[in-house]
Amino acid sequence: MSHRRLLLLTTCAALAIAAGAHADEAADTQLEELIVTAQKREQKLIDVPIAVTAYGGGFLDDIGIQEFEELSLYVPGFEVQNQSPNNPGFVMRGITSDSGEATNEPRVSVFQDGVSISKSRGSYIELFDLQRVEVAKGPQSTLYGRGALIGAVNIVQNKADVSARSANVKVEGGNDSYLMAEGAVNLPVSDTFAIRFAGRIKSRDGYVKNLLGGEDFNSTDTAAGRVALRWKPSDRLTADLILNYQEDDPSGTSFKSLTFAPTDPTTGAVIGDLGRNSGAALTTAPGFEGDQPLGLERKVWGATALVDYKLNESFSLSSISAYREFDGTEVFDPDGFGLPMLVFAEDAQGEQLSQELRLNYTSGERLTGFVGVSYFHEEGSQRVPLQINEKIFALVSGRVLPRPNGLPLATINALAPAALKSVHKETFTNFGETDSYDVYGDVSFKLLDNVELAAGVRYTYDDKRSGYSATLDNGGSVLGGSTAALARGLIVQPTVGGRPQYQALDDSGVTYRLVARWAVTDGLSLYASHARGRRPKVLATASPTAPNGPVRFTELPAEVVDSYEAGAKAALLDNTLSLEGAVYAYDYQNFQTSIRNDAGQIVPINAGEASAKGFEAQLNYRPTAQASVFATYAYNHARFGNGLFKDNRFRLSPDHSFSVGAKLSAEVLQGTLTFTPTYTWQSRVFFDSNNDQPRFQAQDAIVDETQGAYGLMNLRLAYAPTEGPWKVEAFVINALDKKYIKDAGNTGDAFGIATFIAGEPRYYGLGVSYRF
Repeated sequence: MSHRRLLLLTTCAALAIAAGAHADEAADTQLEELIVTAQKREQKLIDVPIAVTAYGGGFLDDIGIQEFEELSLYVPGFEVQNQSPNNPGFVMRGITSDSGEATNEPRVSVFQDGVSISKSRGSYIELFDLQRVEVAKGPQSTLYGRGALIGAVNIVQNKADVSARSANVKVEGGNDSYLMAEGAVNLPVSDTFAIRFAGRIKSRDGYVKNLLGGEDFNSTDTAAGRVALRWKPSDRLTADLILNYQEDDPSGTSFKSLTFAPTDPTTGAVIGDLGRNSGAALTTAPGFEGDQPLGLERKVWGATALVDYKLNESFSLSSISAYREFDGTEVFDPDGFGLPMLVFAEDAQGEQLSQELRLNYTSGERLTGFVGVSYFHEEGSQRVPLQINEKIFALVSGRVLPRPNGLPLATINALAPAALKSVHKETFTNFGETDSYDVYGDVSFKLLDNVELAAGVRYTYDDKRSGYSATLDNGGSVLGGSTAALARGLIVQPTVGGRPQYQALDDSGVTYRLVARWAVTDGLSLYASHARGRRPKVLATASPTAPNGPVRFTELPAEVVDSYEAGAKAALLDNTLSLEGAVYAYDYQNFQTSIRNDAGQIVPINAGEASAKGFEAQLNYRPTAQASVFATYAYNHARFGNGLFKDNRFRLSPDHSFSVGAKLSAEVLQGTLTFTPTYTWQSRVFFDSNNDQPRFQAQDAIVDETQGAYGLMNLRLAYAPTEGPWKVEAFVINALDKKYIKDAGNTGDAFGIATFIAGEPRYYGLGVSYRF
């Protein structure tokens, strides 16, 4: 069935019920008015002159959203790629933020209760026990600060509540040994103090078969917990302390080669096929990283203190204090086939400390605004140990023998020159440290009762230090050109004594926004805006060109986005229908990326200018108390304008995407039966800025590192008794079992062996929830 037919079927199902609705149901069918804080104050969505998609925690539960990748399917202009919890990619209006280097800066900000958690290796968190999620698109540097070059995601968690005791628990189970249990309990200790506990554990077997035996690839193994404290001694003062912890231990990511069929490394026998979604034969090596198996071991924890104090009727003071750490080691097989040619790992660590103070002002309904200052400190490292079997590397790269269809390891050892090592080890580490200071302000003024002007500006000063070290852990590589007098690396060259070298960088910049809003009626709002987003300068690091040479430090210029946007928001039919739409265009300067040069080294480049134009729309309609329908659509034409990738598409950026869903209820068996179908679709995407063109890849002339258009259907059926606090639910995810990939190319592509990561297959299961 085509995606157009599915869209028509779902929409008609909801509207058919609407045709029989009675007028006196209007009071029961009004849409919930979600209050958001995208402009640092509480507002209805219709009053916010920004393209914001916001969902309450109840809606997220209704459609089964547990993590960012699922959320992005229902947010126009937002995509998330999840290779593993350690390696996500956040994409906003075509611009991707996913680098794990400690020296890098994000392009899309992720916030948790107003605190930036945007560093790639610590940003992917479980979504549970939430008040709401807000996704603000377009440059948001003025409102959100660093990293919000093209947008920001703010996760607002449920806080402790002094007014009532409550609790809830939910358990799910399904195929592939899926198990999920979550719950929350809110306990008022007194009239002014309360504590809330929330947590989730989730596990599922891998969905890509491990053809060599052992744990299948791409499993889920996550535990997350939260403690929230609230002290509210008066209506003027509210103080919250939130402690978050998450631990992830999934199996290895299925980087599968389509160059070589999966083979048994001992016998050389072919044991699999070249299908993108079928089983893989991946290996690590004895003793590598303390014999950690393929997969991830990651811990993320943080503490946030929020204080709001009302000074008088016009002024209030807000404080956000936070400390956060992440520590993750991921072992992976980058070549994607059974022979242990390459085994890599990434050990990423980071810590951050931040403090923000903001003075808010409200004078009646005519003037609102705020001024603030903030301090942000972060430091981290990314250590990458590499183990290379030179004998296999020489064979596969064609340097000694023709490429094999499949040879046992013993035969390779016999054919390869004796000077080549079975185990060659190199390690490089990059270091980053930043102290950042911000001063900002924003004001909104009602020129007329229905005309509002807003302007904001932010000044940022960064004091950065970048470092790099590299070692040859067991001597030089003959393939790298080593001689008796000089040990050379195969992939990186060592620094003097393996010690790090550092260099400093100062940077400063200004971002701003200008907005006009016209409230045509109480139910119709029009707005237009111009905003500038800025990603700070980066001091990139790279290996010396020769052993014991100087580290290559490259100052990458600030990336700048100038965006123009116009939109409309409407609440119609007695607030049973909500419509939102926005058109935008932006110019992007100094897009920074990296390529592998002729010497086989990764080097940063400035890919030049780019531009995009697009349209985003959202619809929510509740014609009766028993039926509602929601839909989103996004068009984004993002292309490089000059430089190396001229006319290429942005990576991970579909030109078209949409989602549609319905919630249909009926009173049966002294309860309510609710059917919730959803369908999401996206057009073709490329996984690299080079769009897999042969002119960029001397060893790969096949254009296959792309995913064509595809759609996913999810179905949920729930029953809840009229008089009872429990609910039982059946669900199917990817009900049509669509085969797709979520990434291609990857590290193996740099060696002429592109690898592919399969998307999730059909999942199904049952769940039971209970509210106390």
